Amino acid sequence: MNFDQLKEQWNKEDSDVHIPDTIEQLKESKHPIEKIQKSMKKEFPAQVLSIILIGFFPMLFQFPSSQYTIYYISYALLVVVSCYYLFGFYQFYKQTELYTGNTRNSLWKIYHELKLNMERYQSFGFLLLPHFLITLGLVAYNLLEKKGESLADISHKHQISLILLVLIGVLSVVASIILWTKYFYGPSAKQLEKILNEMEE
Repeated sequence: MNFDQLKEQWNKEDSDVHIPDTIEQLKESKHPIEKIQKSMKKEFPAQVLSIILIGFFPMLFQFPSSQYTIYYISYALLVVVSCYYLFGFYQFYKQTELYTGNTRNSLWKIYHELKLNMERYQSFGFLLLPHFLITLGLVAYNLLEKKGESLADISHKHQISLILLVLIGVLSVVASIILWTKYFYGPSAKQLEKILNEMEE
């Protein structure tokens, strides 16, 4: 007796148990994976371009040449972290291309890899924060220097305001990274989870 006959016989009986259409559910799972691939295709070149453009910030903000060393040491660390993340990003994309939708185990693997990639994405965003804080610090320092002032000349009240502003800025960036990840990959992850839960039942 094959799967379809067994299902038909089971459904004829008075029972609340419903045998899921496993093959159909696996086919449905292809749709969220395709959406993930489209998002990744857009994001990968945008991220590479962004990292390259960040290297031109000292010229854009007209940093004095004496500050180039500080900036580019921080930028070198950013590039190393970015390369590690982008390599993992690329590997995950390749895994989604290999998914055929013919086994539940392969769907589980993609789901867990997606969740891991979302965590990695957020960690990558958080690791970029120190570089941007250094950049903002250099910009603020240069603006004050042009006015003939220094950080020591800022009043206590303005120092507290500056610290609060930086704190609010950092929290905003952290929140935006989390929301961005959920916006791009959250719906697909939930869809895959729903399919897997239905198959488990």
